[in-house]
Amino acid sequence: MKQPSALPPDVLGQIARAIDGIKYGSVQITIQDSRVVQIEKAEKIRFRSRADLTSGGIVEDGSRADRTTGGSRTHNGP
Repeated sequence: MKQPSALPPDVLGQIARAIDGIKYGSVQITIQDSRVVQIEKAEKIRFRSRADLTSGGIVEDGSRADRTTGGSRTHNGP
């Protein structure tokens, strides 16, 4: 089995930024030829109770739709 190599600092920084600030959601890291080629971030808004659905879904951070960002190329190194 191939020995794992350390991720470059810029890739680690991109992953940390993707994770930062997500209350609920996921970060998906796509690997190709043992390299990180894409990072996708999906953030979900959770409602505290069923009553929140009828009140417009307002939560602590205000009402926001689910959102997904991604497609960032992060590392094409050797």
